[in-house]
Amino acid sequence: MLTLALDHLHARPAQPADDAFLKALFATTRDDLRAVDAGPALFAMLIDMQWHAQTAGYRQAFPDADSLVIERAGVPVGRLLVDRSMPQWRIVDVALLPQARGQGHGAALLRALQIRARDSGATLALTVRRDNPAARRLYDALGFAADGGDVLTEQMVWPAARQRR
Repeated sequence: MLTLALDHLHARPAQPADDAFLKALFATTRDDLRAVDAGPALFAMLIDMQWHAQTAGYRQAFPDADSLVIERAGVPVGRLLVDRSMPQWRIVDVALLPQARGQGHGAALLRALQIRARDSGATLALTVRRDNPAARRLYDALGFAADGGDVLTEQMVWPAARQRR
């Protein structure tokens, strides 16, 4: 299991008891579903369906991924899902609660992961939605570089120096 050295955060393996938190966290990342003209019951149903679909898809595509819950002062504030089964580690999902964003937690988490990857001789890869400029700025600041993509998403890699053509 992946361990990360962090000053103010604690990363621990996700447990089945974390499912309610992970689903609530997922809901905070789905502004696209909030835009649907639906009442709270329909929104909850859409979140439930999408969360179950994402969870099943991740398990199928990344069966060996490390699933971590990120805590601050013992309270869950985020999640990190990383597949380290290949020399290029895939950051499958990283998310923080809205109240934990913009405080340096994401940068600290990713820097700790970069140290682990560097020490293991691995590169990091991730996909970021093009409509998420805050995440893109963070990845740029941490040395990730664009490496392809499509209309909706951009592939990024770190360390950028090894990936530039």
